Amino acid sequence: MRIAFLCEQYPPIIWDGAGVYTHDIAHALVRRGHEVHVLCTQGRRIRDDVFDGVHVHRRPLLRAPVTRYLGPAAKLINGRDHPRDSLSLRASLAVSYGFWLRRSGINPDVIETQDGETRGLFTALGRRTPLVIHLHTPTMMDVRLRDPELSRKGELADRIDRFSALRADARTSPSQLLVDTLYELDWLRPDTDVDVIPYPFDNVPFASVPTAEHTGPNLVVVGRLEWRKGLDVLVEAASRLLARGVEAKLIFVGQSSGRIEGVETGAWLERKAAELGVPIRFEGHVSRTELPVLYGEGRAVVVPSRFESFSIAGLEGMAAARPVVATATTGVSTWVDRWKGGAVVPPEDPDAMADALEPFLTDQDHAAVVGLRGRMGTAELDPARIAERREEVYLKAIARHEVRRPERQRG
Repeated sequence: MRIAFLCEQYPPIIWDGAGVYTHDIAHALVRRGHEVHVLCTQGRRIRDDVFDGVHVHRRPLLRAPVTRYLGPAAKLINGRDHPRDSLSLRASLAVSYGFWLRRSGINPDVIETQDGETRGLFTALGRRTPLVIHLHTPTMMDVRLRDPELSRKGELADRIDRFSALRADARTSPSQLLVDTLYELDWLRPDTDVDVIPYPFDNVPFASVPTAEHTGPNLVVVGRLEWRKGLDVLVEAASRLLARGVEAKLIFVGQSSGRIEGVETGAWLERKAAELGVPIRFEGHVSRTELPVLYGEGRAVVVPSRFESFSIAGLEGMAAARPVVATATTGVSTWVDRWKGGAVVPPEDPDAMADALEPFLTDQDHAAVVGLRGRMGTAELDPARIAERREEVYLKAIARHEVRRPERQRG
């Protein structure tokens, strides 16, 4: 098959898990003999590259940043949930991907893109090409987790995001947790089918990380520093551990994003940790090649998110032979539990998190044994196996598209 992915987050510009997922599945599909193209609207340059068989087409985002020139007045237009509810960004992405996809001459057999922000809007509208939507985490879902009542602008943005997902020929999700949550939010219709397929994961880059016997009491967290990640809860849990006489140092790896109580998230966490006497270190954004070393510093890896559709960081932690403590509202918790690679705790419960972390911080050998179980388990998500399951979804989307074609011709 000739498969096209629409994703501006493709490496080396990795903003979050969507870019990592697209990279890994694209290369796995190439190894299975498919022709794979990734169209990225990012920056201002036109560039075409081939990386180990994956054709990457970088094109400018066609955007007129009107609010940039409005100064303070822009805040009135943007509203409280900007940029997540940005209608201009959605329009820019829809136009950019629609325009460059036509100009590219790729002519794919199937197109895959993520939920939200209308990358596949024109494909969904025209129905000229089979479309698969990968449910990563809808853009407005973060806002709904904090305030279920969206603004009018937010409601409109969310409806636009849903359109492509509901009109697609097939949908996939990395976890049943995400699917169930989207049904509860009425984001998916009751008759909308979704194939649950976990992320592909190559554990080889982490295989040489030594086990946890000789590490200090370090707790590693990898990902954007934002409210949804529950990092404030982890800081509280660390303070409770210190009160029990258990050493705990936090290492945050990732860029700061958004605000907590009106303060930039990284600065808020630093201030909160200082108030509670919790040792903390910020590494900022690092490349994927640097991650194994940082995981190797940890006694355990923590995924304290209030909600996360999966968590590649959780898989990376287990592949690095670290016990992972994850909240039950993360998709990776299923695999932590399945492989006995750590512990699963309720979200927003610092006492439960402290209880789960304490055995690993006080017993290095125990941490090493549990970490090795997780490392062995990650082999189950071998990219070749996951690519084979995604092929089945692409073929289903193509078949459904062919059935719908006569309907469009009659219309």
